[in-house]
Amino acid sequence: MQTRRRDVSDAVWRRCICGLVLVLSTTLVSRSGLTRADEIKAGVYVRADSDRTVVVTPSAGARASIVDDRTQVEVGYAADIWTSASIDIRTAASARVTEQRDELTVGVQREFVDVSLGVDYRFSHEPDYVSHGGGINFEQKFAEGNATFRTRLFAAQDTVGRAGDNSFSRRLSTVGLRAVFNQVIDAKTVIQGAYELGRREGFQSSPYRFVGIGGDGLCSGTAVLCVPEAHPGTRLRHVGVIRARRAIGSDFSAGLAYRFYFDDWNVLSHTAIAQASWLPAPDSTVELRYRFYHQSAADFYRARYEAIDTNRPLVSRDRELSPLLTNRLSLSYERVVDLTAAGPPLRLSAATSAMLLSYSDFVGLDKVWAFDVILSGAVEL
Repeated sequence: MQTRRRDVSDAVWRRCICGLVLVLSTTLVSRSGLTRADEIKAGVYVRADSDRTVVVTPSAGARASIVDDRTQVEVGYAADIWTSASIDIRTAASARVTEQRDELTVGVQREFVDVSLGVDYRFSHEPDYVSHGGGINFEQKFAEGNATFRTRLFAAQDTVGRAGDNSFSRRLSTVGLRAVFNQVIDAKTVIQGAYELGRREGFQSSPYRFVGIGGDGLCSGTAVLCVPEAHPGTRLRHVGVIRARRAIGSDFSAGLAYRFYFDDWNVLSHTAIAQASWLPAPDSTVELRYRFYHQSAADFYRARYEAIDTNRPLVSRDRELSPLLTNRLSLSYERVVDLTAAGPPLRLSAATSAMLLSYSDFVGLDKVWAFDVILSGAVEL
């Protein structure tokens, strides 16, 4: 695999995206009479792990009301800048990779009496991957606002490329439906249930990942043969979620969530989340969050392939399809600051987390420690 470098057109393309976001944000803020800015926000996410990967993600966005308070437009921009010499790169005998992904999002939502409708669009670009996606959103409130039902139809069309090979171009399509139901049980308790169905069709392998056949299973090791990774062309996913949250006195609240996932690749996962929040002051919130995740391997995944099955020549070196166990602990703090007596409040937040990923059946890697920090600010106008 070659080190992926962006050319002049990539830089021009990113400047166009940044310029478009700036123009839209400025328009939303400045057109008094037709538009009123409701929120302007910015943040940065930084992640580093023991697998020699660093990710930095700056982001910015704005939300504004148009004509009246019932129509809102939201725009946002984010960039993923990552540098890696992970196990995937090292086993392919490649140099460290640096890459940037730019993403633009635009959405419009209209509220009626008890119903709201919205549409959104997302564009993502990196040197070897382009994605267009979006969705249609519907929300219905009933039982005097104590219950809410939301649905979302979403779709995406991606083009997968490979750096250094202009002839390589593969398609990947995604369609799906998400449904969410919220119910207020009493003044202190709320529950939520959700289900998502998604289908992907097209190229779902990595164009840079190769699988060793025989030997130790590593292309940089004693493998007899090295072949490109090959995944099935379709994938049907099911996700079910249930959540509950309850206030404990006036200063504390706690929440629990469980997520169940399965697909037709025979990947099955369980996720459990526990949260506890504390209000040390009226303008401050502290939250502690723990997340446990466990998944089984895809039916075609093997840590080592002794031979290729000619009847179903599927091979994978994707650790996300191997047996996986993660534990993540997060701590966050949010504070609302009044900049001036008559000015808008500034909402500041900071979060940090530590995560241990354990791989029980992946050659060359058994665990990864990851640490991340998030800093953000938002002005509600």
